[in-house]
Amino acid sequence: MKPKIDGYLLDTNNCIYYFNALKKAVEKQSAIEKQVLAKINSLADDTALYMSEATLGELIFGAEKSLKRQYNLAQIDIFKEAIPPLRVDQEVWAIFGKLKAELRTLGKPIADMDLLIAATAKRYALVLATNDSNLDNLDFLTKTTIVRENWVVMYQVVV
Repeated sequence: MKPKIDGYLLDTNNCIYYFNALKKAVEKQSAIEKQVLAKINSLADDTALYMSEATLGELIFGAEKSLKRQYNLAQIDIFKEAIPPLRVDQEVWAIFGKLKAELRTLGKPIADMDLLIAATAKRYALVLATNDSNLDNLDFLTKTTIVRENWVVMYQVVV
């Protein structure tokens, strides 16, 4: 029996898949968007979903450079009510620094924003839901464990 998961921290890619799926009719959703939406819909009602403030920054960056800037910024304001951002506080920064130092020593660096999101998941004891292969380097950590799930790979249908 699997242990109960109290909550997930959605990486930026899963936020984008979910965000885009919600804006489209089912027949217009990509296979990945459908998979992530199905996973989220299958979660127990008491399973919390969050994003990091780092993810919120990445979403805002995407909206700022888009052709529908105002529309996308307004949609993010609505989206963050459903998937609230968790604070990047001093404890997150302390975890970030430890993770970055260990990964650099191991020769397995991770981009700072991705590492900040992983540190947020660790700080709040959440499972990191990500489809970012850059975060596979977390598997080399020996001092810290960050539990991850890849909802895209988990649910891909092999034909």
